[in-house]
Amino acid sequence: MNDNCIAAYYKIISLRIEEGKLLLEKEKATNPGNDMPYFLENYIDFITLFISEDKDMFDKIKSNMDSRLKKFKNSDVNSPFYLYTQADIYLQWALVRIKFKEYFSAAIEIEKAYKLLNENKKRFPDFIANNKGLGLLHAISGAIPENYKWVASMVGVKGTINQGVGELKELLEKVNNSDCKFMHDEIFFILVIVEWNLQKDEEDAAKLMLHQEFITKDNPFFVLAKAKIAMKTGHNDEAINVLMNRPKGKELLPFHYLSFMTGIAKLNHLDIDASNYFVEYINNFKGSNYIKTSWQKLAWIALINNDSSNYKTLIKHCIDAGDDAVDEDKDALKEAKTGSIPNIKLLKARLLCDGGYYQKSIEQIAGMTSRDFPKLKDQLEVTYRMARIYHLTKDFSKAIEYYEITLAN
Repeated sequence: MNDNCIAAYYKIISLRIEEGKLLLEKEKATNPGNDMPYFLENYIDFITLFISEDKDMFDKIKSNMDSRLKKFKNSDVNSPFYLYTQADIYLQWALVRIKFKEYFSAAIEIEKAYKLLNENKKRFPDFIANNKGLGLLHAISGAIPENYKWVASMVGVKGTINQGVGELKELLEKVNNSDCKFMHDEIFFILVIVEWNLQKDEEDAAKLMLHQEFITKDNPFFVLAKAKIAMKTGHNDEAINVLMNRPKGKELLPFHYLSFMTGIAKLNHLDIDASNYFVEYINNFKGSNYIKTSWQKLAWIALINNDSSNYKTLIKHCIDAGDDAVDEDKDALKEAKTGSIPNIKLLKARLLCDGGYYQKSIEQIAGMTSRDFPKLKDQLEVTYRMARIYHLTKDFSKAIEYYEITLAN
């Protein structure tokens, strides 16, 4: 992993793929005996497929995994990178296969990755990079619900979320004083995502993202993490700022999910121009996730504009467009099938609450009575929304009062 490969690696993980490819070609020409460029090319395939969800591309290039692994058979078996790179390739392709619902193949590759990492840890106990894959797999294993634990057992992975987070934190602390210090940013990003998605420690994840060293990181993955955490912790304006000022340009691999996120953050502020970002996502994203959700949000924007007729037209797209693998898309499909138009005041209150604009959310429904909300469902949502707002603002006595009213009704 020489200076040229490290430079290529940084380009690749910041989505400057073509620049990274040029550096790898230069390395191949200069040092034809170095197999590291082929490992880094796998990063290109992994990142490109993971964020694009392009099924045609996946079918076209998935054979790259076998050709790279075959090439590594002639590499230096005495290098700690020998088994590590093979394990990482298996793990990367497993994560991609899960995206494309090839679960059986993914399980086999996770098993292989786990065995190789454990073997490498026995051979090279001081090679701390092993903890990147092991920490991630242990955390994922610990997050699997009890009735699905057999899946993890089948592939031989055993661990807990705390174990995985601990391994990743230890790795982050030690990596800068090791031969793997180039991996610092990647490890940091994985740790933030694990803490936020699996451990549900939003406060700890937020502290990590506020670390001064990462405030100015010019990397779309850090934009993703910062914006997600800002939105989750009630700092929607900060999320909008981060997303609107994210790095852009033709030299960057398109990351259309960031457009979707911008639409969500803008909509939480009740900005009507949020529609531009959902349309951009629908028109450019080659995958199927969050397409239904985008159509639902476009329908909501029409409703906020008091255009119930256009709402009915737009919400119908949720039935046929995209997939319903993620919860948000399931909710969009359910709303489309009910044929019931959401209450505008409650919709605004919900969006403002999601954005952390709690006082404005209360103002949408304050002083209104059951006459203003003739449907029982909407009456329940009013008291539930008040409970959520007081809960999020840590006014627990009022939160409990409104939760009890909701349960009683």
